[in-house]
Amino acid sequence: MLVKTPALKLGVEVRETFVENDRLILKGVANAMPCTVEIGGPEMVRLFGRFLRPAIIWLFLKSLLGANVKDRQR
Repeated sequence: MLVKTPALKLGVEVRETFVENDRLILKGVANAMPCTVEIGGPEMVRLFGRFLRPAIIWLFLKSLLGANVKDRQR
């Protein structure tokens, strides 16, 4: 995953996901720095609601079925 800010671009890799204290926790690395993302219930509802669009669902299904093999090999 690539996160772009006005100052820099960060390659982010999520290595762990779990629930703690009613929050979704994503742990991984951003470039060489360890990072953690915590997503609360209302944020998760908004985020997942935005994922329920036909183009995003189609991209997910194509990726799941192997259409983006090059992306998986990185």
